[in-house]
This record gives sequence, C-alpha cells and structure tokens, in this order.
Amino acid sequence: MGEAVVAALGIALSPFAVIPAVLLLFTPRPAATSGSFAGGWYGGIAVVTAAAVLLADLLSLPETPPTWLSWTRIVLGLVLVLFGAYKLVKRDDDAPPPSWLTSLESATPASALRFGLVASAPNPKVALLAIAGGFSLGAELTGGIATEVVAVLLFALLASLTALLPVLAYAVLGEKALGPLGRGKDWLTARIGPIVSVVLVVIGAAVAYKGWSSL
Repeated sequence: MGEAVVAALGIALSPFAVIPAVLLLFTPRPAATSGSFAGGWYGGIAVVTAAAVLLADLLSLPETPPTWLSWTRIVLGLVLVLFGAYKLVKRDDDAPPPSWLTSLESATPASALRFGLVASAPNPKVALLAIAGGFSLGAELTGGIATEVVAVLLFALLASLTALLPVLAYAVLGEKALGPLGRGKDWLTARIGPIVSVVLVVIGAAVAYKGWSSL
C-alpha cells in the first residue's frame, strides 16, 4: 500500500492540480468553478486508477506471485524517470506560460469540470502515476470488490488534496485566502516544469525499485 500512497502524493504534488484550482478562484463564480475543477480532477484520477485495478485483477493468478507486475513496475518506473528527465533537460525557462492558464480566466463551472477531467485522465504525467497506484492496489488488496472500490476512492481523494484545499480555504476564509493562494500560484507557475519533472523522476525511481526488489 505504501507504493500506492507515494503515487497518490506524487499526483497531489503536481502543479496541474493546485494551479488551476487557485486560478479559478479569481473567476466570477469562484467556489463553484474551482470546486467543479476539483470534482473533474478527482473523477479522472478515479477512472484511470479503477481501470488499472481491474486490469491487475484480471491478470493476477491466485496464490501465484505476479511476475508480470514486477516487470510492469520496472518498465513504468523507467518510463516515468526518462520522461521526467527529458522534460527537465528540455525545459525552456524563457517560454511563456502555458495557454491553458490564460484560458481559465473566463472559465465557467461546466468548462472547469471538463478541464479537470482532461487535466487528469488523459495527462500522461498524471495517468502514469495513477496506473502505478492502481496496479499496486490491484495486486495487494484481497478484500474483494468493495475493498477495492473504497481503496480507489481514497486514492483519488489523496491525489486530489491539493485541488480541494484551495476550495476549502476559500470556503472558510473567503477573499482573505486569495492573497496567499495567489502568491503560491505565482510561485508554482514560474516553476511548473522543474517541479513536475522532479516529481516524475522520484516517483518513477521508487516504482522501478519496488518492481526490481520483488523479482
């Protein structure tokens, strides 16, 4: 279960979760728009994780150590490491902010929900970590479907904490929360590339080591 927790935390540390959640608090309908994004983010992660758990269930043989899972972890971990290293080496510090940042300035709750889904499930940086977590859950859990459903929901919740916290902070503090959250968003926006790359490399190395040690 430790591997799944690490993967969920890796997703939560992604700037793709917290930056949109904070930016959407500056739209005309802050709570509804940011909350819709968080819901879409949560749903996308839950779907990818559930699919990986289902695949692990289908491929695992009872009372037999799933060797395929070890190799899958190694390959998946190496993909994460190489992808993260490539993005770190190829980063352009003078590149303008991503276009999706400016598009969120006029977002509505409906478009924010769609963006949350698109930013999580089809995003390779997020999906690879969700798949790693799902494989781990599917291989380790033995309590049946109900246990796996609860585990997937909790995994998605942990992976969505940084998308949910700005919404909760605004609900409690109101506009007083916008100043600190805005400064945090600006700091992350300026460092979005290196942060994502380092997270991918660290989590990938952990996943690959787990797979190698279980052979």
